[in-house]
Amino acid sequence: MEGRILFFIKNDMRKQIYIMLVIFFKGYLYAECSDLNYSECIQWSDYCEWNNETGTCSEIGGGGGETDYGPYEYSFLTESDGIRVGYYYQDGILFYPTESEYISGSVILTPGFGGGSSTMSPWAEFYASHGFLSMIIGPIDEINDSHYQRAEGLLDAIETIKQENERNGSPVFGLIDTNKFIVSGYSMGGGASQIALTFEDSSIDEFIVGAISLNPTILIEDCDICASYDYCICLVPEFLNHMIPTFIIAGENEINELPDYDGLLGQDIYENTPETTLKILYEIQNGSHSSAEFPSGIVQEKALYWVKYHFLNDLTYCDSLLVSPDNASQFLTTLECSNLPSFDLNGDGIINNSDFTMLLVFVLNGDASVNSLDINLDSYVDIFDMLILSDYLQDL
Repeated sequence: MEGRILFFIKNDMRKQIYIMLVIFFKGYLYAECSDLNYSECIQWSDYCEWNNETGTCSEIGGGGGETDYGPYEYSFLTESDGIRVGYYYQDGILFYPTESEYISGSVILTPGFGGGSSTMSPWAEFYASHGFLSMIIGPIDEINDSHYQRAEGLLDAIETIKQENERNGSPVFGLIDTNKFIVSGYSMGGGASQIALTFEDSSIDEFIVGAISLNPTILIEDCDICASYDYCICLVPEFLNHMIPTFIIAGENEINELPDYDGLLGQDIYENTPETTLKILYEIQNGSHSSAEFPSGIVQEKALYWVKYHFLNDLTYCDSLLVSPDNASQFLTTLECSNLPSFDLNGDGIINNSDFTMLLVFVLNGDASVNSLDINLDSYVDIFDMLILSDYLQDL
């Protein structure tokens, strides 16, 4: 595994992660932003900023550059701790919230070209701190593995998480909802997450509830359909014919950095995905190919909304997903919000703790017959409805 991962488990240390994160780039090791020159500082603009007066690079002092970690403490498991060794990936690391009695879903992340699993650890830590399980994987060959091979790794990791849920002695034994997975990745990994949705495997539609593609590229070689293109590589709707919800974050200026990927970037993935599929394109104004590489600002906020919307069946996040970010040069979606729940459960015209008490009584009595109490519209009145209402009341 290339390099060592620095993990900060305690909440009071999380704000330091963007400073202490070890950055691997083109074979050089940088421990601090102050070690970077101008071009390198701009490359890592999510964490560092250039001071024109002093001619130095420094850590971003706050605001959009920081990761907004959640309330959960978290830890991690490696293959040496007993998690399954994958067939189609390497260096798997599983992050989990340490004090959760139930984990409602898992996000699997794979890196871009030349990167190992550790390069996706900031995103994995972010999700784990918000109460979800996350797993980072690396390609078998960081340079030569194709998008398709990386997609196989994502699906292989699903099996690892399922087995970990059943492994005696695992700290997550019996805690994971193994019916809800989101596949994700950066750059090549982002394209791999899209290809994974198209595999002819019945378990994909059954277990994968969505994808998050961060500055994705996509290469599909087909000398029948793409015969007129260089290297038989193209992107057409036939390659992305699926019904799994997908969230794509792309930079407006990526094509300037990657001219050879014309027609093969996130915007093109959105265009070639069926209009009948729930999809979102968030194009970051003036964004580069690294604009969504790390969790920060609106990028992390929208990604978390997407995860909660699908893992918690929480329709209250639908409206939040529909809001176009201030820094979006394009924001396109097929998502529609309808039949959103009413939180005034007792009909008194006020949403307060009395509504929560009413819901609690019905859940404790095992009465699931009152449809008006089914907040997340999953045909059950249970603890998940209570969690949604609790979150809503806390935000009032």
